[in-house]
Amino acid sequence: MKATQLYEKLDAFFKPDECTEFFPKVGLQFEGTPEIDRVYTATFTGDSVFRALRQRDARRCMLFTHHPTPQREFPGGPVRFIPEEDLALLERSQITLFSYHIPLDRNGPYSPGNSLARAIGVTPYGEFYFQDNVYMGVLCRSGVTILQQLADALQAAVGHQVKTYPYGDAALEDGRLAIMAGGASNPDIFKELREKGINCFITGVTNPAADWVAPMHEEARRQGVSLIGGTHYSTEKFALMAMVSYFESLGLPAEFLPEEPLLEDL
Repeated sequence: MKATQLYEKLDAFFKPDECTEFFPKVGLQFEGTPEIDRVYTATFTGDSVFRALRQRDARRCMLFTHHPTPQREFPGGPVRFIPEEDLALLERSQITLFSYHIPLDRNGPYSPGNSLARAIGVTPYGEFYFQDNVYMGVLCRSGVTILQQLADALQAAVGHQVKTYPYGDAALEDGRLAIMAGGASNPDIFKELREKGINCFITGVTNPAADWVAPMHEEARRQGVSLIGGTHYSTEKFALMAMVSYFESLGLPAEFLPEEPLLEDL
């Protein structure tokens, strides 16, 4: 497929012009080829992603990521950047780097929130968390009614330990919960959730040692909303796994490239 044709299809579906953005560039980060033969998807642009591209001798392809940067080494740490040797690989092997952060976060069929809900077997019925001009949090109903059962379901989906902060009741109120994959930094959401009859919140980063996370714990405790953390990477990876089917629907072979979760996020 011509690269320009693929860019147009992505823009038409995800509508990036309707969002604001944290990163300075939205969409095309580096153009390596005018013709794209296949797509690799990844959550971040870490070492393991570029290592996988080298192992596959990837050429004339697109690397589609959620974040155009590598994963932070600590949830409160500085933004990291792609090393020069990996940037050189993009040019040498004709690999286009394309990243949608907020456009993918926006609730939709491939969004992190809805994709995580599918992975743990809960059903979205509404949305919340308005940021960057989009809604990116989902309100869900669960077949399980006990907090620990929900934590077990998340742990089974992500494939590693999760962390529960039981600030609310051990039972989910009417089987309801909220999901904001990756992380949330607005403490006001907990009052909103309690008003909606929700006492459980699943997210990615829950380590209170991070400055921006500590106020979340204070308000969650005050409002009686339990937190379950699954790491930034692991709660968002299901969106990039789902994007494989999106690209395949366009006739492009696609593959998800896994990375390692940062357990310090918990």
